[in-house]
Amino acid sequence: MLKSNSTIDNRFSLMGIVTQLPKRFKSPSGIEHCQFWLEHRSEKIETDLPRQAWLKMLIQVSGNQLIEKTQSITVGSRLLIVGFVTSHKTSKGLNQLVLHAEQIEFID
Repeated sequence: MLKSNSTIDNRFSLMGIVTQLPKRFKSPSGIEHCQFWLEHRSEKIETDLPRQAWLKMLIQVSGNQLIEKTQSITVGSRLLIVGFVTSHKTSKGLNQLVLHAEQIEFID
């Protein structure tokens, strides 16, 4: 069992294509937020066999530093997102993994 420890890191990176227009909102405390869906598709080799990898993940961008970068995000933008993953409860009570962006890079 892992003990709670500040040296344990939660780091995740994902490259993909934006599939829906970003949704922007401000929290009651005045923090700007932006959410969008990023779709990833690739092929990996697992046990010497090709495997298709596909996922769609919700990306959460918060705070003034990164919000500016989201202004040029459109459907079809290719991005590399680096950040941390956490679980959010959906309106239906289901747990959903969300990537909280700490870095956003546009891929040509």
